Amino acid sequence: MINPLEIIIKSAHAVDDPIGTLTLPSGLPQDITKTGDFISGIVRFIFIIAGLFTLWQFLTGGLGMITGGADKGKLTEAQHKIQMAITGLAIMAGSFIIIALASQLLFGNFMAILAPELQSVQ
Repeated sequence: MINPLEIIIKSAHAVDDPIGTLTLPSGLPQDITKTGDFISGIVRFIFIIAGLFTLWQFLTGGLGMITGGADKGKLTEAQHKIQMAITGLAIMAGSFIIIALASQLLFGNFMAILAPELQSVQ
């Protein structure tokens, strides 16, 4: 007697590529070893934008301190902007330190998460 499950399994193994070929959208790395560079580029872009925003907050806060004059409300608002910019800068720096420490603990390399080196599986 022929087992139907055996026929299905044999026919599934007979196909060379059962999934087919997947093509990635343009702009994404086609090679797995370039994925680390892509991720690092995204992280750098985010930190550049955050740094520029922090600079903008410092400038507008400083300008608010200068033009605030004797108005306590404007001076407090400008001081608050500068304090939040410093807090954001500290959080950005702290995130690098935390990620580097986690990389060292998990992978034995401070840059394992910040600049990953991915390799393709053969």
